[in-house]
Amino acid sequence: MLERLRYRVTGSVLLWDLLITLVCLYIASHIRITLEFGNELPRQAVQLPWQLYLAVALLWLLVFLLLTPQRALFTRSLLEAIGRLIAAITLASASFAGLLYLSLRDVSRLQFLYFAGLNLGALLIFHLLMRVYASSRNRLYTRRRALVVGDANTAERLADEFAHRPWTGVTLVGYTSDARDAPGSVQRLGTVDDTPYLISEHQIDEVIFAMPNQQQERVARLSLMLLQQPVMVHMVPGVLDLTFARTPVETVGGIPLISLRESALTEPQRVLKRVFDIATSMLLLVALSPLMLVIALLIKLESPGPVFFLQERIGEQGRRFKMIKFRSMYQDAERRWHEVATRDEQGNLVHKVEDDPRVTRIGRKLRRTSLDELPQLLNVLRGEMSLVGPRPEMPYVAAEYQPWQWQRFRVPPGITGWWQVNGRSDKPMHLHTEDDLYYIQNYSFWLDLRILVKTFVVVWQGQGAY
Repeated sequence: MLERLRYRVTGSVLLWDLLITLVCLYIASHIRITLEFGNELPRQAVQLPWQLYLAVALLWLLVFLLLTPQRALFTRSLLEAIGRLIAAITLASASFAGLLYLSLRDVSRLQFLYFAGLNLGALLIFHLLMRVYASSRNRLYTRRRALVVGDANTAERLADEFAHRPWTGVTLVGYTSDARDAPGSVQRLGTVDDTPYLISEHQIDEVIFAMPNQQQERVARLSLMLLQQPVMVHMVPGVLDLTFARTPVETVGGIPLISLRESALTEPQRVLKRVFDIATSMLLLVALSPLMLVIALLIKLESPGPVFFLQERIGEQGRRFKMIKFRSMYQDAERRWHEVATRDEQGNLVHKVEDDPRVTRIGRKLRRTSLDELPQLLNVLRGEMSLVGPRPEMPYVAAEYQPWQWQRFRVPPGITGWWQVNGRSDKPMHLHTEDDLYYIQNYSFWLDLRILVKTFVVVWQGQGAY
């Protein structure tokens, strides 16, 4: 929990540090022109090429990632945090001086000193302001509301820890317990069995189980119930068999916590995936816009109704959003879903059939070529979906999920995914989850690229889509 928040907070500070560093380099070049101390240089000799700005950004990034002064800002004492920052700037500046000696000797020593001094002063002031802001406002990132289930003493200790870690933005709202007379300053909100019903009422984001080992079955039952709600679930160790792959274990004030619903992606993986999604979806939208205009015109000419079809889907961590597609059915198709929905021999719901009477003639061709999915590039840009991932599920289908199937929502949903390129619609809904879990447990950026390449092959061959 804290590790996830720490990554986001320190990542934001790192980006600002790099921006401030580049601004200092720009100002230093103009100061050198204005303040003609020492031997006067020609004006063009002190103006820096853009390649040098890129080199500085990469050099400072590498050094900051190595010495992590941004992380020390919120997790270490003030003296240690400032010392770590000074050491990082000194190392980066020394490396920059060596780079200038080997590549661009026209940059004067005064210009370098102006830059190093400005950078040191600006980053010191910025880090001190961030430290003061975190302490005085008791928040630095989006506030998270936490609920402890079980032990009142653990709730008290966690409330104290979160109060002393203002950068997390976590507030302990209260706890649930069957013991009604537990002393302490943290509010008791109800019994343990009331926990699932208190999530929406108190807008809980993080649930922490702190219950004895003899109540393992009860913890298991409650934690599985919570999988259907958009909350993070953690617990004090004791039910290790509930932990999943890639699940982190960390300590908060001496209390070890096992996170059951953290994203399967590390923060660097998430950032890389998001950057790739934005760049690729923007490129595809520009390149495919003429084709999308033609499709929109054909849809309007064939049948009355809107060009786009918006449908509520369940995404990462159970959050709901409106998925955008080209309309491939008649207007009343949503009300007629029961006409085609059937159940297999095991009682699992099958809601897609090959000869669906609700699909229009143009819609059938769009589905066969998967062109109806193109507007979902807008969902990708909005951060609701990714190019690759488990398909976002319809709420009435997810309502019949077994608890283990909800693990497919631990990553952003995708336009295409592992099961789509290994069977597509030939597989019924309830068999998709095993493929999705394989993708989650074996995730890498290269797997995403492999799936994207294979998607083009499968779509071109028209396999399994209807």
